[in-house]
Amino acid sequence: MSRDRQGEMVPITVTYGQLLRNREFSGLFAAHTVSILGDVLTKVALSVLVFDRTNSALMAAVTFALGFMPQILTAALASAVVDLIPARRLMLIGDVSRMACVLAMTIPGMPIAVLLVLVTVSGALSPLFRAARQVMLPDIIGMNGYPLARSMFSGTIQVGQIVGFGLGGALLIVLTPRATLFIDAATFAFSLTMVLMFVRPRPATASGTSRESGIIRETFRGNRSILSDPILRRLLLLQWIPTALIVLPEGLAAPYAAELGGGPESVGFLLAFPAVGTVVGEAAVARFLGPQARSRWVPALLLLAGAPLLLFAFSPSLPLALALLLISGAGTAFALPLDQLYVERVPAGLRGRAMTLTGAGSIATQGVGLAVGGLMADWIPMPWVFTSAGIAALAAAALIGRHRPWHATPSKAGPEAADTPASHQSVRSTEG
Repeated sequence: MSRDRQGEMVPITVTYGQLLRNREFSGLFAAHTVSILGDVLTKVALSVLVFDRTNSALMAAVTFALGFMPQILTAALASAVVDLIPARRLMLIGDVSRMACVLAMTIPGMPIAVLLVLVTVSGALSPLFRAARQVMLPDIIGMNGYPLARSMFSGTIQVGQIVGFGLGGALLIVLTPRATLFIDAATFAFSLTMVLMFVRPRPATASGTSRESGIIRETFRGNRSILSDPILRRLLLLQWIPTALIVLPEGLAAPYAAELGGGPESVGFLLAFPAVGTVVGEAAVARFLGPQARSRWVPALLLLAGAPLLLFAFSPSLPLALALLLISGAGTAFALPLDQLYVERVPAGLRGRAMTLTGAGSIATQGVGLAVGGLMADWIPMPWVFTSAGIAALAAAALIGRHRPWHATPSKAGPEAADTPASHQSVRSTEG
């Protein structure tokens, strides 16, 4: 047994059943699951719609990318919003705004330029709403349940993307892109309803701190507090860089499948197996390891994530390649204990900024990694690209992790710092 923040006794071991019996968590999880599907369906349907209108593969790719890249600017300029506005209210604003954007996209004859603006706005706002959900988790289920809840949310993102892309393609066989967008809007309406019905209002995480400037300056101050702490930087880099290298094979799934002589189904398998490995790995680490054991397993999990890529140097067959990617995906569960350590140490008044920053940094580093992998694939054989990525991931993990930041003890960035002004706080962070 341990004590929560109010001093009440709570069980150390938490199960999935206990989480799902929590009314607030169930509502939040349902909203998260359906909104993930909505996000993916929007990207698929709009890419097809723009391609149909322009007959340009470049414009379709730009449309898809605009759903992701603006998130980096949001983290750099506006993440303080998550700490300054109550999380439930921010989630409701998010669902309403995304539903409005999607409905506007269905207007016949909408100029392509306006469609791209709507995609950009929706993509730029998404990290704020995701961070608001994450901010509420410790308050709803406590830190003992946080790792399991985090694994459920992360697993839903992995599965939701696979199902969403497949479902989007299936829907577009029988429906027009515009009709599919109406279904997307319905998913956001469902998420809105779940939050309204099940999630209780809570004050903003920074409601008790002094605010001396505008949103952009407060965002800069929060990000500077996070990045100026050596432990926080190492924890961020330890997740960003190895992960960006480990997921590189996913970005090259289509050309690698062609190199192996496989068809479209091979591409799907190459994308699905790492995601399945991640879901299984995180569920196992969250369910069967305690907090201290999770930290001790970080080096082994990093090795498990990177080492299988080294075996691509032997040009494995498709079945063996899938097995290696499955194992590598399971190893990416190293992020789970780092994330729990981050949430436990980060001051409440900076939690939203820290979560937004880590998510955007992950997107940025993975984007760079995929671009570099694509360039390498034009010059060297594909299996050697994967092997190089594995070597680089392990080397980066060894270099960044040489001080063992996962063993760091709570510092002035811990809970006792939560009541100090945001501009004077020091925190640590990792990607959620």
